[in-house]
Amino acid sequence: MFTPWLTGERSPIDDRNARAGFHNLSLGAGRAAMVRAVLEGVAYNNRWLHEAVEHFVKRRLDPVRVFGGGAQSDLWCQIHADVMNRTVERVADPVHTPLRGAAILAGMALGVIGQSPAAAALTQTDSTFRPDPSATPVHDVLYAEFRKLYKSQQPMFRRLNQP
Repeated sequence: MFTPWLTGERSPIDDRNARAGFHNLSLGAGRAAMVRAVLEGVAYNNRWLHEAVEHFVKRRLDPVRVFGGGAQSDLWCQIHADVMNRTVERVADPVHTPLRGAAILAGMALGVIGQSPAAAALTQTDSTFRPDPSATPVHDVLYAEFRKLYKSQQPMFRRLNQP
């Protein structure tokens, strides 16, 4: 398992002392397993944040739309769907989504584009990733351990990363 806090964490917890690490690693773990652990660790952290947002808005947020460089990977999107137990929709041309979003906002500000329905029509998805029901029990157990790792290591983070 990998905890992805290379430069601390800001959300859903604010702990600038938190640090990344591999856990439960053995000599039998190969490069592929370690890469997968990193991808899953980021997804576990995203699940933690997503749960905090859902708690704040008091409703389930599903599907989740993804964009950016990582969204180009089908594996990355499927891991998020499985770990978060949410449908993941990849925005078409995910690398250019911020540029498209800025253009939509500018169009709305100028009155060229109307509110939600018109703006939503300009944002297409190219793939949908559904959670694998057989993965849910495994990821639920690992996610619980992920959260416990932070709590158990928090005092160490504080001791090792004080100025």
